[in-house]
Amino acid sequence: MVHELLANPALLLGVRVFLALVFATAALSKLGHAEEFYGVVRNFRILPDGLSRVTALVLPVVELAVAAGLLIGATAVPAAIAAAALLAVFGAAIAVNVLRGRTWIDCGCFRNGLKQQVGWALVGRNALMAGAALAVAGLLPAAPGPMLPEALVGLMAGLTAMMLYLSAAALGGLRAAQTTTSKGR
Repeated sequence: MVHELLANPALLLGVRVFLALVFATAALSKLGHAEEFYGVVRNFRILPDGLSRVTALVLPVVELAVAAGLLIGATAVPAAIAAAALLAVFGAAIAVNVLRGRTWIDCGCFRNGLKQQVGWALVGRNALMAGAALAVAGLLPAAPGPMLPEALVGLMAGLTAMMLYLSAAALGGLRAAQTTTSKGR
């Protein structure tokens, strides 16, 4: 019963659309602020400087490929696995910095002017999204394709989830900006 609910074509499409939008939005914002994103990658202090530059250049392109792959039926499963792997790596990089006590750094998720400080909440968010991507990868091969009404519901659910996600990210960024401002007084 639970498997049938989770394998619902509308639900699977909604999760795929949501994840694709997360990756596409993140990639496009990084491409639009490439030098700033390079600084974010460097600031994580995990990679050597030369590798940080390459990562900052390549990562947005990989994110765009994952986003596109999630929306194409034939590539959705490998793209979901890649999405889960990327989210796990991002979560691990955030966790390393939280454990180092470096919670003031920007996660680099979006370059929208509202920086999100790293913390356990972001590690949890990435873990949840990685789990969702793995669920898609595991359930999609056996699930029936969506009919038009299911596809429309899935599309709208994915778009709605993305709007909620961006709203939560903006609120988190505002909170971080207020904390920074109040400390500067």
